[in-house]
Amino acid sequence: MSPRNSALLVDEVVPRLRNVVRNIPKVGAEDDEEIIQDATLMCARMMESAEMAGHPVSAGNVTYFAAKAARSGRRSYYSGRSDVMHPGCQLDGNARFDWLDNDVEFETGDVGTLHDVVSSYGYQGQESDPSEEAARNLDWISFLARSPERYRIAVEVLVLGGTMREAGKRCGLKDSAALNLKRQIGADLLEFFGEDTIRRLLHGASLDWESDLRMSRDRSHQSHENSFRPQAQPIG
Repeated sequence: MSPRNSALLVDEVVPRLRNVVRNIPKVGAEDDEEIIQDATLMCARMMESAEMAGHPVSAGNVTYFAAKAARSGRRSYYSGRSDVMHPGCQLDGNARFDWLDNDVEFETGDVGTLHDVVSSYGYQGQESDPSEEAARNLDWISFLARSPERYRIAVEVLVLGGTMREAGKRCGLKDSAALNLKRQIGADLLEFFGEDTIRRLLHGASLDWESDLRMSRDRSHQSHENSFRPQAQPIG
C-alpha cells in the first residue's frame, strides 16, 4: 500500500469506523474494538486492491462498504454463512450459543447439563481443559527450572506412579533423606504457587480468575441478547 493510502487509512478511515461501529451488531464476545480492527483490515484490502487496479478511492466509500459488510455479518477472516461459529450464521438465526451449564432433560427422564451430553464417557468433571493444562505445564517448567536436579527426578518418578523411596534411590538417598526431600518439595511448592492455589486445586475448586472470566462472559452474552430484544414502545 502506498504512503498516501496508508495515511488515508489511519487518519480518515479508522476515525470513521469508530463513529459507525456502535451500529454494527455484535455476536458472542465481540466488542467495538474487535469490530474496528476487523473492519480496518477489510478497508486495507479494498484500498490495496483498488490501488493495484489503478482506481482512486475515498475514505467515505471504503468505510461505507466495510461497515456494510460487517453489519451483515461478514468478517475479514471468512465471508460465508455456513460456519456455525461465524457471526453471519448466527445473525441469520441458523445457530446460537448455549451455556454448557444449562439444564437439559434426557430421554430417560433424568435431568443433567449440556456438559453431560458432550463430555466423554466416564467424565467426572475433574479433568482440565487444554488451556489450563498448558498453563500448569508452564508453571511446572518454571518451578523445576529454579529447583535442584533431584526435584525434577523426584517429580518424574511420582508422575509415573512411583514412590518417594524409588525417587530417593534414583537420587542416591536413603529413606530418611528421601522423606526430607519430599517435605522440602512440598514447602517449596507452597512458596512458589501459594497456599490458596494449592488448597483450591486439592479441593477441586476453580480459581478466582476462572470465576471472574465466566462472569465476564455471562455479562457479555446477556448484553448481546438484550441488544436484539424488541424494546417496549410507550403508549400514547
